[in-house]
Amino acid sequence: MIGYQLSALLAATVFAGTSPVKTESQRNRIPTSAVLQSSAPKQGLDFVVGAHGLDSLSFNGQSLLVSPENGELQPQKSVFRAVLDAIFPRSSSQVATPNKKTDTVDLSYPWGRISCAYGKQDGRIAMRIEVSNTSSEPFNEFSFRLMELNFPRIPDGGTLEAGMFGFGFKGPEWPLHQGPASIPSVADPRFVVPIVRVDYGTGSLNFCSDDLECSVDVPHSTNSPAGTGYPFVATCRDIKPRASKTFNVSMRFGPAGARVQDLSRDVLERYARKYPFQLNWKDRRPIGAIFLAGPQINVASNPRRWTMNFGEIDITNDKGKAAFRAALLKLADNSVQALKDTGAQGMITWDPEGEEFIGACYYGDPLLVPTLAPEMEFKNNGAKSAIDEYFEKFRAAGLKVGVCIRPQQIAMVDGKPVHQPAEDEHAVQILRERIAYAKGRWGCTLFYVDSTATAYGWLNPDVFKAVADAYPDILLIPENESMRYFAYSAPLNSYVHHKITSTPVGARLVYPNAFSVLMAPEGDRSEDHDALESAVRRGDIFLFNGWYMNDGAEKIKKLYEEAGRR
Repeated sequence: MIGYQLSALLAATVFAGTSPVKTESQRNRIPTSAVLQSSAPKQGLDFVVGAHGLDSLSFNGQSLLVSPENGELQPQKSVFRAVLDAIFPRSSSQVATPNKKTDTVDLSYPWGRISCAYGKQDGRIAMRIEVSNTSSEPFNEFSFRLMELNFPRIPDGGTLEAGMFGFGFKGPEWPLHQGPASIPSVADPRFVVPIVRVDYGTGSLNFCSDDLECSVDVPHSTNSPAGTGYPFVATCRDIKPRASKTFNVSMRFGPAGARVQDLSRDVLERYARKYPFQLNWKDRRPIGAIFLAGPQINVASNPRRWTMNFGEIDITNDKGKAAFRAALLKLADNSVQALKDTGAQGMITWDPEGEEFIGACYYGDPLLVPTLAPEMEFKNNGAKSAIDEYFEKFRAAGLKVGVCIRPQQIAMVDGKPVHQPAEDEHAVQILRERIAYAKGRWGCTLFYVDSTATAYGWLNPDVFKAVADAYPDILLIPENESMRYFAYSAPLNSYVHHKITSTPVGARLVYPNAFSVLMAPEGDRSEDHDALESAVRRGDIFLFNGWYMNDGAEKIKKLYEEAGRR
């Protein structure tokens, strides 16, 4: 096991120190005489390939390489380099292998070989990179620096990722890597279209994985505090022992302010074909949120903290349970009226399991209702339990119903429910089981999915694809989001907390029909009215407090009426 780990880590992180022997440079299809005939800055893209990478690179006369060393192709440096070099002192040598192909660089290592063929297509450098693994261990991940560019000013840009809370890409509106902390620098095709945008004042470029097979990253500045030098890094995955894998990446140059779709429309379209939009939810009317319990309630006879009757609930005897049942059904009647008055399509109920254990809520497991909140099963000599009749009232009024679920399994520890970490495959199983139960028992089709972030980032979008494939007639609303989530779900974005007023632009560049659920319990503010009305017209759904008619609900109703008139 130790040998395997070191081998995999070695392949992914080391061999970055020495430069190969320089051989004669090859110039890419741009005559030298053209440069000498005029002192005017040369327009367009110009680069020279040497033995180990790019010797020079300029766009519209602006040189972007400080030196040939900055253009060197090399495995990405690592903080573990010194340690591993001490253990394997001979492993870090690299040799430039003579290659008669024009504009091709071959680098050989004890573990294998990297070959990169550089080509020019209008305003782009196309790089076809082959990584050969001659070792007996797989390379789970392998990163290499293609070049390090130096810009005339701190560039704007980043990925098309909106971040976990949706306030990401709306355009190149902040300096590279100075956006929200929830937005990673890497464009991993498993989560987001692999494009990194860079606008540097005198020009712009898109760093792309053309075949969607590797991640692309512009991870950090190398010359702080100036902040103008950046390495361009690609990461490939899953190279089997004694096998080779090819990756196609490009640097696409254009004028300052060039849009992503101007430089990389083919990549956007290719991504949408590989991960097609499959969410088929036509109803875009608002959705009401109903919270049955809350931590503010602290009544000894009401351990589940039910909010009905201002918390004055007694579930310790049958008389109290009958009163609880009556209060729950009255809440349903009032909510139905509020939802109808607002023009809602339905509601989502939080806390049918109650909130007895504050640190563990929301439980997000409707299967636990009979165990954690047995009073919900009280029939009072009726044909149906309290919770079943509660949901039936909404369905009978022609409203959709839903619940809050979570992808984490609950374990009882010292008599208290504790959420366990969920791996992607296990999360699929958990969500499918909970949806099947709520769908079969209560007819639920609306599912708010709480806590969709893991200790390391987001749940893989394949989790939501698997669930959507199993249940194509439901609407999934993940709490957190990654760009590809929009192919299978309508992520929650909060207007009330983060002032998000629409589905992130980056998602709609790939999926024009993508939409969000916007949390707006207080309705709109005057300064955002036009933006939110536009969001309604483009298909976004508003989430409001739906258990009583309130000012926020009135504002949401007005937004939809005005959007409909337009």
